[in-house]
Amino acid sequence: MEWKRWPTINAEQRVEISVSDSGPGVPREKLPRLFESFFTTKENGMGLGLAIARSIIDAHEGRIFAENNSDVGATFRFNLPVRQSPDDAIS
Repeated sequence: MEWKRWPTINAEQRVEISVSDSGPGVPREKLPRLFESFFTTKENGMGLGLAIARSIIDAHEGRIFAENNSDVGATFRFNLPVRQSPDDAIS
């Protein structure tokens, strides 16, 4: 499996991190539920990992997404607002 990561700053002044793989992807019908608590696609999964990631990112005014690639694999992205100084931090 190949992983790729790209940090960028988009037009909305948000840092975006994306991670792509070349695996089988995520079944289309399961994509809308990936970030729900206790939803899992794994036989022994607890369904908490992506839900916790979403909670942390939400707490920092970020967004998280998942999508299947057009050829193989999936890409997970999250973005966070760019802070110019410590005074910009969320209180």
